[in-house]
Amino acid sequence: MFRPKTSLKIPYERQGYIYFTSKNYKALPKEKRQRIDELCLKAGGEHHKALLEYVTTDATATQICLKHYIGEGTLHRMQRRYYMNFPKVL
Repeated sequence: MFRPKTSLKIPYERQGYIYFTSKNYKALPKEKRQRIDELCLKAGGEHHKALLEYVTTDATATQICLKHYIGEGTLHRMQRRYYMNFPKVL
């Protein structure tokens, strides 16, 4: 469920665009999926797979952290970088 993050200095509509574009990952053309993969690699580093799973699925932060052996703070920092680096138009 989409809930804007008040800690991000990104407008509500922009956050919605990023959220819903990311959640539709599997329906996107290959080029756009690759761009999201690159964004996750840039924002998540060695934990990019956890970030990709978090932003593209409905899995909770707790589920992802337990699966990938990372802390929730780490996951949320990666998500913040992902949102900040997301291009104007994918």
